[in-house]
Order: sequence, then C-alpha cells, then structure tokens
Amino acid sequence: MITKLEYTMQNIFQLSNIENECFKRNAWSIPALRGEFENDFSHFFGYVMDDKIVGYTCVRIMYEEAQVCNIAVLPEYQRQGIGSQLVQKLVDFATESGCQVAELEVNTANEKAVGLYLKNGFVVAGVRPNFYRTSTYPTRDAFTMLKQLNQ
Repeated sequence: MITKLEYTMQNIFQLSNIENECFKRNAWSIPALRGEFENDFSHFFGYVMDDKIVGYTCVRIMYEEAQVCNIAVLPEYQRQGIGSQLVQKLVDFATESGCQVAELEVNTANEKAVGLYLKNGFVVAGVRPNFYRTSTYPTRDAFTMLKQLNQ
C-alpha cells in the first residue's frame, strides 16, 4: 500500500535504511532526508508492507514541473512491481498538482532504473556529462528523462 509519508524520525530512519541499502556511499544522509521533508515543495510517498516502508519516492512540485528526486526499493522487494507503482503514484500526484511534465536525472549506467523509467513512459531527453560528484557506476554521466503529463 502506498501512503504519503509524514515527517517523523521513524520514517526518516526507515528511509535512511533504504537509502543505505540501495545507494551505499551515495545515499542521502539523515540530515539531507530531514531537509527534504522540511522543503515545502517536496512530497514523500512510501510503499508500506506490515508497517515497514520497503520503497519510497520523493518528488518536488515546482509550479508546472515535477522533479523526481528519488525512487528506491529495498533489494529483497525489487522486481515485484513496487517501483512502477511508486512511479505511477508520483505521476498521479504531479498531474493532480497541475504539473505538465515530470523530470529526473539517472546515471546512464543504472540499467535497472533507466528500464523502470522507460517502461513507465519517460523518454531520454539528453545527457549531462559528469552530473554526479561520485558514483558507484563506471560513469558519472546522467540521462535527463522526461514524461509529459496528461492535463
């Protein structure tokens, strides 16, 4: 079940665990997660199973654009459709919020994430060389991906 996440330390700690499991040294820190929750433009949605957040997305709604900040699913829950459900939730939320486009950056070598976004209607709009300061992938380049939203 997907739910809008409130700013609680229990949620912060669960998201931090997901970040560390999924992104290792590139994970958002607890202060970064707290800062994002404090940002009025940011919204978090979590996929909850048995009172545990097993995946989440963060999206910033900036006027007519939705900036997808992150999508992460714990490794043992991947390949079950949770990522696609989180993408659909953020797309629905962005559309309801009046956005015309959803935009994100993803490492060009992150084949799983790129595949998830392509499968859910995003298209590659360009490449940003050396977008990431550090990377667990063999490149620091990012695809910029867009999805036009129905109005």
